[in-house]
Amino acid sequence: MSSLLPRFLHRSILLGVGVLMTAVILLAVVSMSLGGFVAQTTEGLAAAVNQSGSLRMQSYRIGMTLADGAVPTEQRAGRVAVLAEEFEQRLASPRLADAIPTHAGDAVRTGYERIRADWRERMQPRLRADIARLRDADRDVSEAQAPLSYLENVDGFVGLIDALVHELETLAEGRLAMLRVVQTIALILTIGVVLITMVLVRGRVIQPLGELLECADRSRRGDFSGRTRFTGIDELGRLGEAINRMASDLSHLYEDLEGRVAAKTRDLERTNHSLELLYGVGQTLHRLPISAPVFTRALHEIRDRLRLRDVTLCLRDRPDSQEGRYRVSTRSGDAQHGACSADGCGACRDARPFGPEPLSLRSDGRQSPVSFPVTDQDRCFGVLLVDLEEGQALPPWQGRLLGSLAALIGTALSLQQRQRDARRLSLFEERGVIARELHDSLAQSLSYLKIQAARLDALLGTAAEPERIRGVLAELREGISNAYRQLRELLTTFRLKMDDRGLNAALEATVAEYRARGTTEVCLDNQLPAALLGPNEEIHVLQIVREALSNVVRHAGAAHACLTLAASDAGIDVTLEDDGCGIDPQAVPRGHYGLKIMGERAASLGGVIEIGPGRNGGTRVRLTFPNRDARIADDRPVAAVHTS
Repeated sequence: MSSLLPRFLHRSILLGVGVLMTAVILLAVVSMSLGGFVAQTTEGLAAAVNQSGSLRMQSYRIGMTLADGAVPTEQRAGRVAVLAEEFEQRLASPRLADAIPTHAGDAVRTGYERIRADWRERMQPRLRADIARLRDADRDVSEAQAPLSYLENVDGFVGLIDALVHELETLAEGRLAMLRVVQTIALILTIGVVLITMVLVRGRVIQPLGELLECADRSRRGDFSGRTRFTGIDELGRLGEAINRMASDLSHLYEDLEGRVAAKTRDLERTNHSLELLYGVGQTLHRLPISAPVFTRALHEIRDRLRLRDVTLCLRDRPDSQEGRYRVSTRSGDAQHGACSADGCGACRDARPFGPEPLSLRSDGRQSPVSFPVTDQDRCFGVLLVDLEEGQALPPWQGRLLGSLAALIGTALSLQQRQRDARRLSLFEERGVIARELHDSLAQSLSYLKIQAARLDALLGTAAEPERIRGVLAELREGISNAYRQLRELLTTFRLKMDDRGLNAALEATVAEYRARGTTEVCLDNQLPAALLGPNEEIHVLQIVREALSNVVRHAGAAHACLTLAASDAGIDVTLEDDGCGIDPQAVPRGHYGLKIMGERAASLGGVIEIGPGRNGGTRVRLTFPNRDARIADDRPVAAVHTS
């Protein structure tokens, strides 16, 4: 069947299938259009049949009304006249008139005209005469008993109506028969087009696709000898030619594929070894403290992994120095491990930087070592020297790897230097904090005791009254007690540590500690997100909270206290509120410096301490300070507090 298609359809599968599908669609559209047209005309015929049937019924209703003797004659005549007028309306109704064919000689048209003529010429005059006779029946009894002419002729008139109904039914059946014929022809043509489409799809799509899939499957298994027979000018034909060419090209490429895979495998293995070496050296340098044995271990690992003769690390005492002052080497029997001699070993001067230049020889005939700078950013700590075997060349990838290893050593040295500087700075800051704490509390208490001792000495020298001497002794005892208490609090403060559990755990432990010291019930509501505060901030906040809780337990006489910590866009808010006796921040007794120290700590955070009455009486201590992001944006440094 495919040979019946025009030749131009063989150039494209899509075009051929599209033409056949278009034919199917056109047949379906024609069939549906004819069906709709016939259904529309048949719908009018059905209405005409119903209308003509109503004429027959109306004719008999007129006759029955004429013959109904139970109704008075005058009333009967009026009802007959109404029925006659209704008959004429039904006879002229568009439901019937529009369904009658317009061309002359049609049987339906002839039957309809015969009924109209018979009604006007014969039945209507007789009906009018019968109506007049009924109206005169009250005056003439003989007229009432006379036979009615309409009843004598109604059967013949109804026969004409039956003939019209039969013609209308015959016309409707003919149109339905025509519709069946058209639909049958369209169905047969559609089946034929579908069969042609199936043959076309099978011969030009399914079979070529089967062979193409078979060729692709054989190529997937590594067999590139398969070829497809379906080649041509259509889509699948061109695809078949492309697959045949691809299989031929793959057959040639596959011959060289194993060599490429082997080369890539070697590259991957080399990259893996390089990563393992970098990771191992990095772990060695960062897991253990930097020392000569650690460097020796790392250099031995570099030498063994890269199969070098010897590796030497020459470090300088200053970044701008050109002579080595500290050397670590893998060379066996090297007596110059550690510090170099006063004049230097000369290895740094004899080395040449890694590059494309040819190898150079030293005075003893051996190759000069290759050097790689040990740097971190702009700081140079020394060089990494590599001694090669006789005739050995350093591949570019090994040169890049050794450069990365030298940079890794420089990073470790820089990190060690930064850690040393940070520890030194922390020590200085910690000493400053201890000195400030001692000066603000214990030193001032001791100065006060010294003044009291001078007063006592003056009183004893003048033989003062015993009451005055006992008063000074009482002040001395109280001052010594306060100094002892401050010493204990300072020792507690200096021993304060923040473990891995964070600020919330330290606050819970502090609340439990002060709850156990007295009768005050302390509650904690910490709404700060985790890791919001830095270590320095957490220490300051904890110190201020401890000092405030100490004042509540010792001086407030409160039954309840609540500690609340919250964060907002404005910053951090720490509030401690109790229901005790209250406090006047301006009337602090001599020898008490806790509020002053709290204020200094708040200032170091960039915040303030507010002390005032609480909502339910007692005292409210409120610490507010900005978060770290706000302080960094404002370039406001925060003083660090380091505790032992």
